[in-house]
Amino acid sequence: MKHLPNIITFSRIAVLAALVWLVHEPWTGAATLAFLAILYGAVSDFVDGWIARKYGYVTNFGKIMDATVDKVMVLGALALLVYLGLLVPVWLTVPLVALITVRELGITWMRVVAARKGIVLAAEKAGKRKTIWQTTAICVLFAVPMFERDFTVWLGRDLSLWVDFVFLNGYLYFLLAAVLTIQSGALYLVRHGGVFFAEPRK
Repeated sequence: MKHLPNIITFSRIAVLAALVWLVHEPWTGAATLAFLAILYGAVSDFVDGWIARKYGYVTNFGKIMDATVDKVMVLGALALLVYLGLLVPVWLTVPLVALITVRELGITWMRVVAARKGIVLAAEKAGKRKTIWQTTAICVLFAVPMFERDFTVWLGRDLSLWVDFVFLNGYLYFLLAAVLTIQSGALYLVRHGGVFFAEPRK
């Protein structure tokens, strides 16, 4: 039970691998499984933290690994969405994804540097908000091929209007997430950038 939060955390890596496979599969139901995989990643991110806090299993290692795996999941999912053509036009979305990547990797690096010096940089509210919108955008956008490919076949109906509606919402959520991600990263750097020059704590 003590290691359950970390097991759930690392399971998201396997889910991402399954996601990469599923988005390349043409058979009916693959898109739905891909959506369920990304949904599992989102829900498990909440569950492992809840278990760790409720039963007192919170550790510095767990905090760092949870944040790191979460970033791998988000960045991998965004890369897949670009690959699938669900984040267009590329002249706008690719630079935004690149900025999100720089922000996420930069903050992770900052936390690693801080941890080596015995300093724990906790997540802030702005960071939690951007995570919520990132996750929401990714889940909604992965629902697009699910409705377009699978539900159209299963229901035997033209769902193009509904698909466009879902896509529009997911795209707007992505733009909001991008703004919040870049903004929160800048604030985090201003508040905690001094950790690079701080003396290690004994």
